[in-house]
Amino acid sequence: MLAHALAVAQPLSQNPAGSQKVRPIGVVTGVRPGQLTMRTDSGPNLSVSLPEDVSVLQVPPGAKSLKEATKIPVSDIHLGDRVLIIGPVSEDQKSVNAKSVLVMSKAALETAQEVERLQWEKNGIAGIVKAVDPVAKEITLAVPSTPPRPGNLAHPVIITLAPNATLLRYAPDSVKFSDAKTAPINQIRVGDQMRALGTNSSDGAHFTAQKLVSGTFRNIGATVISVNTSQRTITVKDLSTGKPVLVRTSADSRLHQLTPDVANTIAAFNAGPPEKGAPGEHGESRGVERPRQEGFQDNRRSGVPVERTGMPVGRSGNFEQMLQRMPALSLSSLKTGEPIIVVSTEGAEPDQVTAIAVLSGVEPILRARPKGSKEVGLGPWNMSVGGGEGETGGGGQGGEGGSGP
Repeated sequence: MLAHALAVAQPLSQNPAGSQKVRPIGVVTGVRPGQLTMRTDSGPNLSVSLPEDVSVLQVPPGAKSLKEATKIPVSDIHLGDRVLIIGPVSEDQKSVNAKSVLVMSKAALETAQEVERLQWEKNGIAGIVKAVDPVAKEITLAVPSTPPRPGNLAHPVIITLAPNATLLRYAPDSVKFSDAKTAPINQIRVGDQMRALGTNSSDGAHFTAQKLVSGTFRNIGATVISVNTSQRTITVKDLSTGKPVLVRTSADSRLHQLTPDVANTIAAFNAGPPEKGAPGEHGESRGVERPRQEGFQDNRRSGVPVERTGMPVGRSGNFEQMLQRMPALSLSSLKTGEPIIVVSTEGAEPDQVTAIAVLSGVEPILRARPKGSKEVGLGPWNMSVGGGEGETGGGGQGGEGGSGP
């Protein structure tokens, strides 16, 4: 939501001296006369001085220009509000002397996000890109089936772009929707995660998109080499390449330990259906394979952006809700040699990634990879990209979405 205000205020927030390394945008964590403290989106905390002549403008969510802003007193800034500070940052990057403050209230943001969540739940679709036709402006998406079954997790839906449709793409090394940029259809790649808002056809086979966002994400099966808790980084050995990868974590990264039942469930989905002649669901030998849709039986490459807007994935696989039920994981608890899965964006450098999620307790999942496969799947929990300020979620198809986190 604050992305609109940022675009409006961008010319005002440039620092001609080039000394500003910490971008003073984030959430208010403390307020007192003449001063506030904030946690920036990039991580560091800032102390903000508020002189008597400071200009404070409250910007409604979705504002396209500052003409929609309202002047408010400093006393109307509250804990949890999102703010953009315009003013010089100190040499040590720990404080800023505010000339102007743009504010989006916590209450207004929560209301707008709930409206947006309901809109995406009712009119959204999410899945994995299987084909792109830039000439016809069509994208074939593998959408999670409801309910999912091993070997038949998804079905195809053809996405057609509406006139003047908005196409966004996640920036490298960022999991924030606010960092997504306008991008042409030819930047969308097979295997990308995609989320679209629009109209579903009566038969569910076609979808007209008014807005979509896509991104390339990675599920990295790895073992821990070392952990730097002060820098919030993990150096891991990528099991698919044998090479080290530096994993950066942030306040937005989700760190969880999967319980054995969840890990085994994901492993069972990744293993696929029983082989021909193998015991079936109730132990009997069926002698036939379960039906598959060619090209849509796996979602193993799908990564999982999770920026917490409350946008739902379908009932078939709400990764965010599943994670919320899992025990939290601390970096300091990770041991050398411990197997983990890192869900990340595709960064500018292949040996450095920004973590969306770091999962431990994943041994069954890594063991379940098909022989010779270098891909790591998360079974039915394949959450796709979503929208919202600083947030990501997934989405079901049409009215099939589940409740948000």
